[in-house]
Amino acid sequence: MHKTDISTKAQTHIWPASGQVAEHVLMYVVRDTRGSGLDGPDQLNHFPASPFCCITWMLEGELALVQQGKAERDQRLPQIFLAGCQSQYGISGNIGERHSFMAVFYADAFHALFELDLSIVQDLFVDARTSLNLQGRALLEAVALARDDAERCQLIESHVAQYASPLFANPWSRLRKMGQNLSLRLSCSLLGVGERQVQRRARKEAGLPLLGLSRLWRAKRSHSQVLLGLGQGHTPNWAEHASTQGYADQSHLIRDCKDISGRSPQQLLNDARNRESDWMYRL
Repeated sequence: MHKTDISTKAQTHIWPASGQVAEHVLMYVVRDTRGSGLDGPDQLNHFPASPFCCITWMLEGELALVQQGKAERDQRLPQIFLAGCQSQYGISGNIGERHSFMAVFYADAFHALFELDLSIVQDLFVDARTSLNLQGRALLEAVALARDDAERCQLIESHVAQYASPLFANPWSRLRKMGQNLSLRLSCSLLGVGERQVQRRARKEAGLPLLGLSRLWRAKRSHSQVLLGLGQGHTPNWAEHASTQGYADQSHLIRDCKDISGRSPQQLLNDARNRESDWMYRL
């Protein structure tokens, strides 16, 4: 576990998934603003477009979705909500003090574990208790009643281990690891279907169209490399970074970053260093 914070009291705790479960679950995130006195813009939560499916348990407090891309939203989110894969960046707002636990799943694993057609939750935030299969709904309630975060992680990992057998032959795990090298021809070969079927299966089983997935998988690796470099004391050279991460050039990197976060890489880096509301970009 590690934590990241800017304010002296608002806390973000992160656990990576363990063992073989890490093939299917990226991480667990706890956000706790109790006693922090956050107000105004610090009560917001900026988030990027994402190729992941996330379940969030609001243990205390509530959230409202206020923006997706450039469009305003006004949606009070359920106490246990599922965020499908997101093709746009967005903003949510805390309603009161917040204590939440989030599990971040690879989308293809989420589809297989919970038997959900991901195309129907793309870009949506829905009540998880009405979206998952019977076993998934039992997991939601068990996690909500758990004593602490360690037990919450253990419950999810036990569930994944119990129902992971369909995942071992899942070609999507191989495809997502290939990232920027992903092509329609290769996807057809690995999935054993034609081009139209690949696109349908991509949205149903992996959450987004094939091109969108490839861009977001690349962006996730790019983001991880920036965080790794910062942790080692290195200031990003964006031209070099673009070259090593599979972008055509720095302009390509900037365009993608703006599509995914609403900001250029340098703007995003500056904001994440200085704004409490950009805590998610520090993960």
